Amino acid sequence: MLNLQTIAESLNTKCGGRAWVFVTSQEDMDKVVGDRTKQQGNDFSKIQARFKTRVHLTSADVEEVIRKRLLEKNDDGAVALREIYAFESANFKTLFDFVDGAKKYRNYADEEHFVGTYPFVSYQFPLFQAAIIGISDHNAFEGRNSSVGERSMLGVVQDVAKVVGTSELGTLATFDRMFEGIRASLKAQAQQQILVAERNLDNELAIRLLKALFLVKYVESFQATARNLTVLVYDRFGLDLPALAEDVKEALAELERQTYIQRNGQVYEYLTNEEQVIEEEIKNVDIDASEVSSQLFKVLSVDVIRTNKIRYAKNGQDFPFGFKLDDQVHGQQKELSAHFITPDYPYTADETRMHSAGKDELRVVLDPDERVLTDLRLLLKTDKYIKRKRTSSLSAIEEQILQTKATLNREREKELAQRIQTAVGKAGLIINAADVPASSLDALGRVTEGFQELISRTYTQLKLLGGITYSEQQVAGAANPDSGLFDADALMKIDQAAQEVLSTILRKTGQGEQVTMKTIVDTFQAKPYGWDLASIEVIVASLVGASKVTLTMDGNVLKRTEIATALRNTQKHGHQVIAPQKTFDERKVATFRKFCIDFFDEPSAPKDPLELAHHGGDKLKGKLDELRAAVNVSRYPFVQQLDGPIDLLEQAVGKSDDWYLNDFNLGDDLLEAKDHVIDPIQSFVNGPQRTIYDDAAALLTTHASNLNYLPSGSDEAIKTALADPNAFRGSKMAQLKQATDALRGQIDSVVADSRAAVASTVERRRSELADTAYYAAATPEAQQRAVQRIDQTLARIATENQVALIQQIGSNFESSEYPGLLDLLASSPSTPSPDPEPVKQTVSVKTVLVPGASGVLETEADVDNYLTALRSALIETLNDGKRITL
Repeated sequence: MLNLQTIAESLNTKCGGRAWVFVTSQEDMDKVVGDRTKQQGNDFSKIQARFKTRVHLTSADVEEVIRKRLLEKNDDGAVALREIYAFESANFKTLFDFVDGAKKYRNYADEEHFVGTYPFVSYQFPLFQAAIIGISDHNAFEGRNSSVGERSMLGVVQDVAKVVGTSELGTLATFDRMFEGIRASLKAQAQQQILVAERNLDNELAIRLLKALFLVKYVESFQATARNLTVLVYDRFGLDLPALAEDVKEALAELERQTYIQRNGQVYEYLTNEEQVIEEEIKNVDIDASEVSSQLFKVLSVDVIRTNKIRYAKNGQDFPFGFKLDDQVHGQQKELSAHFITPDYPYTADETRMHSAGKDELRVVLDPDERVLTDLRLLLKTDKYIKRKRTSSLSAIEEQILQTKATLNREREKELAQRIQTAVGKAGLIINAADVPASSLDALGRVTEGFQELISRTYTQLKLLGGITYSEQQVAGAANPDSGLFDADALMKIDQAAQEVLSTILRKTGQGEQVTMKTIVDTFQAKPYGWDLASIEVIVASLVGASKVTLTMDGNVLKRTEIATALRNTQKHGHQVIAPQKTFDERKVATFRKFCIDFFDEPSAPKDPLELAHHGGDKLKGKLDELRAAVNVSRYPFVQQLDGPIDLLEQAVGKSDDWYLNDFNLGDDLLEAKDHVIDPIQSFVNGPQRTIYDDAAALLTTHASNLNYLPSGSDEAIKTALADPNAFRGSKMAQLKQATDALRGQIDSVVADSRAAVASTVERRRSELADTAYYAAATPEAQQRAVQRIDQTLARIATENQVALIQQIGSNFESSEYPGLLDLLASSPSTPSPDPEPVKQTVSVKTVLVPGASGVLETEADVDNYLTALRSALIETLNDGKRITL
């Protein structure tokens, strides 16, 4: 068998004859360094330092040396091993590969590799090296062995080989045996759980697994699943692997129950003393069944199904559904339900199937898997424990453990969601006590398949929609078939469903029930119909469009153009009353429709009788208001003739819809009034004739004073035309325009003559002023001011269009302006006198008052007397120091 001394010598040879190279423990290195120091007399500290920097023995080195030495086995042993290889090599991948997410390790490469490495397996060397590094990092070795490589790997191999060496051929050195090689170097506290297990457990396999889990606890790349752990404890060729796997699961379950280990999903972990205490406390946390149920519902609804609506493949309609879990409702319930049955459901499979009879639900029966619920409870317990524990003071170790627990719990939550999703993907489906086949293994896909069958069984009248669903955008088109937004083919397809709704309305109305839109929606969304809201709205709108029903809201019958907006307002559905539309005499309806078209000058009128009545009533009211406003604000005397049509309209406004369709008898009178009074007057008021009338009236108003300068009766023709009660008829406005133009010409002529006469007088005065000594002696500034004032007077004359005012401007200029200009020039001499005389005031001779002068001059004596009095008045004015202009 194995010659350990030969192995050691081979390692020395491999490393150049320096036996110290392969040591990995402080104890071995100190011994070698001490020997060398004694032999060579070298400084111990220097040799030790050099050794520390050069000691690097890897797991590959150990495996290579062992393999080479074991190749030197005796011939009989080699032959036997080759026979084992020939028989078992095809199973090596199954026996020694880690398939559950573990790091990939090298398996036996070939026969020579197997013969040379047996009884060890290749994965054990790198895995063990990683194990002792992790254990060392977590301070589990005694103080002087605390550095990485605290014990030579060859020393451990030696210990294992000693045990296995006495066993029969085919026995393997299992990984858990490596623990014995480091046991002596471990702190007592670190291996306490193993010591307790060895004293209290009768299950040898459980103890071996506990040791293996201790070794791999800190190897992050290794997933300690039941499958991978089975590889670690496989101890001889020919062993029944499935049976061993079952034994491993039972042993792990026992270790978990005894709290030696913990499980997170499929992965198991060795518990330290502190971890074991916390794990035990977690297991003792109380949770009730409702918490487990709520958490499972959360996983199912949020993580697995992720929707509360299922689309029916045959028509694309979405159907909402509620959730149930073991007969308990969760969340908002709908007519359809997805009822999940867990392993905790207290009924047999047959009872479970029978309990679904007569219910509108899809039963999703999850395969029995107590571990799912166990892990779910552990998830809740752990979360509750961590929240509770963190309210108190914690040690650093406890805080670290809790943090790790929280992280693992989140991973457990994700893993649970995946497992539940897988379980739903494989679940049995039941509808009304019958199994439902499904092919999808995806959770949502499988449930969706089941719902297709549930929908078809529940909503047997869904077929009335013809496999079509409608949108809210089609409501307006259905209510207004003449709009072209809803074609005839679509109306034909919807006819069967519309007849079903109409029959319901007729039946409920006949029973004395008030039918609202909410009543129709509730009826046809439920079984056996299952119609969606938009389709129901379109169907009701089509009945309105076909004049089969009326829709009334808040007491008002809605027009077809109002239907879409009203039906989309679901909050008002309870206030929208649907009633069968009354029938009316078609001849009377046609007569009223023709009246509306003729009277209101419209190309068409609503075809629906009630909408026609509503339309006609509104238009008549509008026309009445229009004519009343015209009478109240119009200045045209003939507008009073609208009083007759207004009386007729007042008799026709405010009536019921039935009155317009059955009793309306004012059509002929209103049409006659329209032709002879309303249209001519409105045409006059809204057309160019009004402008002629307004222009003539404005001319008389504007030039009222100028007319006094025209021959008497010049404006008579215009006044007569404006007062004519039939001025709006015929060609009278054309005649008025001619008379207005003629009068305007006369007025313009007299105004122009007046302007010319007065302007001529002013211009004459300008010339006289320029010839005066005052102008010549005045400063240029005074001269310019005088000229400017005369120009201003002329400008006023040119813009004034009233004869009286033009003459008034001329008179004012003569009496005050012109004298003022003389005074302005006289008071502004260009060469001031050294002895200036007092400035005299200039007055017009027309302003000099002659005392006693009155009456009429008839004789020469009268003239002489007037001249004598005038001379006295003029001399008196001069004596007052004034100048007089003539």
